[in-house]
Formats: sequence, structure tokens, C-alpha cells
Amino acid sequence: MKLFSKRFLKKLAFSGVVTLVLLIIAEIILSALQIFPTDYYTNTPNSGFVWEINPDEIIGIDQDSEVIFDELGARSISNHKDASHKMIVFGGSTAACFALTQEKSWPALVEKKLGDQYWVGNFGRPGNNSSHHVLQFKHMLEKPELKDTKTVLVMQGVNDLVAYLISSERYLNMPQLKLKKFAFQHIPDDHLSWHRRLTLYKLASRAKKNILFYFNHKDHLTKTVLDIRDLRKKSKIIEELPDLTAGLTRYEANVKAMIQLAKEKNVRLVFVTQATMWKPNLEPQYEELMLTSGFQNNEAFYSTTALYGGMELFNQRLKTICAQNNIPCIDLQLPKTTASFYDDFHFNESGAELTSDQITKELKVILE
Repeated sequence: MKLFSKRFLKKLAFSGVVTLVLLIIAEIILSALQIFPTDYYTNTPNSGFVWEINPDEIIGIDQDSEVIFDELGARSISNHKDASHKMIVFGGSTAACFALTQEKSWPALVEKKLGDQYWVGNFGRPGNNSSHHVLQFKHMLEKPELKDTKTVLVMQGVNDLVAYLISSERYLNMPQLKLKKFAFQHIPDDHLSWHRRLTLYKLASRAKKNILFYFNHKDHLTKTVLDIRDLRKKSKIIEELPDLTAGLTRYEANVKAMIQLAKEKNVRLVFVTQATMWKPNLEPQYEELMLTSGFQNNEAFYSTTALYGGMELFNQRLKTICAQNNIPCIDLQLPKTTASFYDDFHFNESGAELTSDQITKELKVILE
């Protein structure tokens, strides 16, 4: 007895052909609608998410964080079309400020304090270091909407230090395509295989990500903080950092590359050093809040004193390069307490306020 009749197989083949034709038509229509960005964007335009915050664990933050990206993929609180002075912010998580709801992030506060003529587009992206910022500087300012940008503000340093500690080889020699994929949420499709360029494939991937985010990520910050705090208590603490010479050399090259790009694009460049809670003999109640490992997969943790020394070297290198090239550098100085941070270097609400106060004060002098 035949498992399938000839008639059934014909119906199955016909259904398959019809389904294929419908998928092709759907792909053509969806592609014409240009649902997905095909250019460089640090974050998905016109998108957003909410992080649930537990104020009992994340000290100094009293509400959930709403993160919204505008049509340029920037975290902003106004329309770039209405401003006479466009200012762009590049940086890692300390610039992105995802733990703080939109209007309480320090770039948003800087915009408010500078006045209505300013638009501050926050393109901060967690985990990014100076190698990523060079690429962002190069590609984002090529957008027609941003070619008239007047000021670029870069807060960096801590991700360079930590990335070098975790893997000096990866920090120094990561291929350009991998750098781009981490610097941008979206890049042009020319690097993708044919099926990954399909709009239907991208829609399926987005649906999967949204489902995973809903179930696993909305309380990501609080869960991550608690998990790492618990792990650190059980882990080996390393008191000395490795030789940072090669990392500092690459950092210097990246800073100089941004200075050159600023000259080519005729924009004012301002750097901001990285403020942290790290210091020798950090008080025990703050030591308990430290989360940074400096090792792959958090297999051990560098001591707070060691990380402080490394951060000082990167900050000093930045200040020296800026002084040599007559580039403004805001040396951010904050209380090394929960008045500024909820962990090693991420700002809480009062920390963002203090940060915006100092940056705004110095920017007003620089921009005169």
C-alpha cells in the first residue's frame, strides 16, 4: 500500500508552489516598503524598550527606564530639525544611560541646560570603545541630516581598559566587519548572505528577538547586577593589572583618528574622561557594589585598586593627547559614592545630574 496517493502528492506540490509564489510576492512588497534600515545606525530608528528597575538593588534610580530612539537611531528628547546647533554624543553604556529613563540621562539634561537652540543626539551604545567610536564618527556624520553637526562629544575610556584586560588580542586585532557589527545595530547589507538580506528573514529574526527580550531582558539590569555581585563574592581577586602599553598605544591611535576626522568634517570635538567609583581603599559599602571583572566570562576579578590605576592611565593618556592637539577635554570629577554611581561607573539619577552640570558648565565656555 502506498503511503501517499499520487493525487495527494500533486496537491502538496501545488500548495508548495502557491506558498512559494506568495512568499516571493510578499518579499517584493515588503522590500519596496523598506521596513528595515539599509544604512549605518547605532540603534534601530523609531524603536524603544523599557527596562524594569528594582530601586532596592539599583541604588539611586527610582523608576523604570524608558529608552526611545528617533528616526536617526539617536536617544533624544527633541527634533533635530528644530535645532540650530546639533551636538552628537558617542560613548559606551555611560553615555547611553539605559538604566535612566529618557529625560534623566545626562545627554538629555545637557540639552535642557544648554537651551532650545541645541539638539543633543545620544548615539551611546553599551560596550563600545574608542575603536567603535572611530567608525561611528566616520559613518554617522555622513548622513545628510547630520552633515551640519557642529559638536561631537565623546565619553570614553573604561570600555577600552576593560576590553583590553579581557582580551588584548581581540581589542588590538578585531576585524573591521566585527567592529562594525558591534558599533552599529544596522549596517549596509552588502556583507550578508542572500537569504539574510530578505525582509521576511529579518522579520522572523526581529520577532524572535522581541519574544526573547520580553521573557528574558526586561528585568535584565537588576538580574545581571545581582548575579555578578553574588559571583564576585566567591571569586578570586587579582591585585595587579597586566602591562597596558599596547592597549594605551591603540587607544592613543583611536583618539588621534577622531581628531583627524573632526578636522576633515569641520566639527568641534570635545572629549570627556571616564569617571568611576574606583579608588584605593574604597569603603566596604561601596566595594559591595562593584561588578567589573576584567576577565573573560568573569572567571576572576581585578581589585578595585588595580582597576583605579588602569583607569587613571587611560584618562591621563586622553588628557595628554588633547593638550598636545589643542582639543577640549572635560576631566569629569564626581564623588566616588552612590551620590554618582549605582556600581563601578554607571550613573544613577543624581550622578547624571552632576555629570550634566559639569559638562554643561564647561561646554558653555568651550562653545563661546
